Amino acid sequence: MKSRVIIPLEEFPEEGLVLEGEADGSLFGTEETGAPSVGPLSYSLEAQLYETELVVRGSISAPFLLRCDRCLREFEYTVQIDELTISCDVKGKVEADVTEELREEVLLELPGYPKCEISGLECEINDTFCDFRLDKDPQSGVNSATPSGKSVWDALDDFPQK
Repeated sequence: MKSRVIIPLEEFPEEGLVLEGEADGSLFGTEETGAPSVGPLSYSLEAQLYETELVVRGSISAPFLLRCDRCLREFEYTVQIDELTISCDVKGKVEADVTEELREEVLLELPGYPKCEISGLECEINDTFCDFRLDKDPQSGVNSATPSGKSVWDALDDFPQK
């Protein structure tokens, strides 16, 4: 599998160039950030050359393994960009490497605070009623939030006041 997305510029067709394929997901370098890539960067692009400017349009996608910020469950999430447009100055070049631009576009679309819901999963934490118990019995003496309207902060009322 290719690790770079390179567009040849020599003998570039006047009507443009169509590029489809995949590039190795390791190009994202997100393994140590907690959002490792779990598949390739897939692309379907159209490139058009205007004198010294290369304009690339199309769609890209890449799957990642994310961790929910609420329940800490891992889930797969695919970044999908359907209306991508990038532009590069190619004056004096024989090929254009657009890998870094594609990488940047995908990374900018990764959620900063991922939650299960973005992949269509139901989070184990019910934040509708601020019930952060994960379906476990609360510790003795602590009232957690429930549909009855009690607050998780009610337990603070039991502390002795000075």
